[in-house]
Amino acid sequence: MQRINTRLLPVTIIALLLCMATFLNTALAASPPAKQIILTPGSTEIWVDGEKATLPAAPYVSDGVLMVPLRRLADELGFTVQWQKGPPQSIVVNSGNLRAEMYPGTWVVFLTGSDYRAVILPAEIQQKDGLIFVPTAFFQDAFGVPMAESKGEKGVYLLGSDNQPPTAYFDVQEPVYAGEEVKYIDKSSDGDGDAIVERQWLNKKNIFPSPGVYSVTLKVKDSRGSWSKPYVREIKVLPRPAADVPRPGEIVENIMGQAENTLKPVKADSGPRLLFSDDPEYIEKPGILYRDKLKGEGRLYFWHDVNSPGSLKVYVLAINTSPREAEINILKEGYGGPSNNVYLVARTAFTAYYHSQGQRRYTLKPGQILVLNPGAPAAVRYQVVHGIIDLKTSEEITVAFVAVPATVNVLEAYSRLGVLPRDGEHVRGTFAAADREMTIDLRGAKTGSILLADGSDDKYMAGADGITGSSVWNAGNYGMLYRLKIKSDKKTGVYLIPAGGSFGGTLIFNAGEVSVPVEGFISSPAQAVYLGTTVPEGITEMLFMSPGGSCLPVKLLFK
Repeated sequence: MQRINTRLLPVTIIALLLCMATFLNTALAASPPAKQIILTPGSTEIWVDGEKATLPAAPYVSDGVLMVPLRRLADELGFTVQWQKGPPQSIVVNSGNLRAEMYPGTWVVFLTGSDYRAVILPAEIQQKDGLIFVPTAFFQDAFGVPMAESKGEKGVYLLGSDNQPPTAYFDVQEPVYAGEEVKYIDKSSDGDGDAIVERQWLNKKNIFPSPGVYSVTLKVKDSRGSWSKPYVREIKVLPRPAADVPRPGEIVENIMGQAENTLKPVKADSGPRLLFSDDPEYIEKPGILYRDKLKGEGRLYFWHDVNSPGSLKVYVLAINTSPREAEINILKEGYGGPSNNVYLVARTAFTAYYHSQGQRRYTLKPGQILVLNPGAPAAVRYQVVHGIIDLKTSEEITVAFVAVPATVNVLEAYSRLGVLPRDGEHVRGTFAAADREMTIDLRGAKTGSILLADGSDDKYMAGADGITGSSVWNAGNYGMLYRLKIKSDKKTGVYLIPAGGSFGGTLIFNAGEVSVPVEGFISSPAQAVYLGTTVPEGITEMLFMSPGGSCLPVKLLFK
């Protein structure tokens, strides 16, 4: 079929119909469809009311306009599509008493029904690989179908409903043992604040009878009818331990003095720059909490306690201060709070950070500001909010941690905010190399121990305050990710002992989560939490990040 250029259509007909549009009433639009379609440029995968479906060809962007295959999406929205013989040939889309007629190669859609009007599209209707592609705006401009860009996922578009869909997410209390009850913790949320009214689980079992790795899926629906994409989590089910063997996370008493020697691990620092915001820790009014520049890989970490009469939100902003477009790729992220249970907040954020799936990519024009955590929750007095974000940026940007009243638009308020004074008791600053790799050799040793984040055996991170330029130390190494590799020639028990005060958090031991301890916190040096057993004649891996709200250092005992 031939492409027809607008200039080849009779000029008088175009002019007449466009003039009529200026004085005729607006045509009746079809009722907004009940379905919501989630689609992404470059992908044939779509989600229709939470169910996966496939397009015959991927949507694409042409001159800044999103183009989508017409017939498949029209079918999902309940419309009919027909070819009309020419000359010239045209495409007719019907919905109820409204009829839209258009021609490939043109920007104009002619609507007929109870009234008449012409719609000018933002791009021409294109024929590609035997399919007709239309701007997504066709459905909205011609039929009144709501559309929007997702606030939670950059480059993802919503069609059929502009309601932001909820996000499905859940944790399980680990470790999980065969034959024992699994504790699921549903942490699904909705960025618009809508209630979660329905949940659909797949392969969820209260008890898994055999060891193995099982996939469990959750989808949720909000009160306005939008479904989330499914969240899939693999649950590692371990063999049930013998009755006389402690389970990971259990507290063991009075074993601290049993270490035979202090081990000297091999250490190397690498990884992203850390921008750390914890001063002032207690936020009494809106303002800028910390700010510095970043280019390349970075880790953004904030921990703040609201101490204001009104509710506040803590946002992380990325401002492109370079003269070129900046690509920002969010690699991992996790958030905790608001809550006055600091141990729960720390566990929630690190667990979400460790399990975060997928990436978010953004392009910022010079001067553009991006909210990295648009779903920031409102916190009231005495509640803590916490976040960990790993990202990479192609150009130098400014990162700002800011607190604003819950009802205020942070993008509008940012330019008017002042920097809040430091409290002098906590830390803010920028630090290089936020990953510390440690290799611990237990071969030939009966027992041994090491200290983490004591400032002596394990040095604190040195950095600078990006606002004042003063030198700072990260006492406790909060935000640093420890990557431990433990070499052993036999099975050796590994324990964590509080050496600086109360401690409660989560770490990863041999790819499994361990709550330290299972419930609450520990504070006595006479108490130890059992983490697991090393792999004989192999390497045991452990990931540890000092949990906010806990006291450091801690001791690792190998026995």
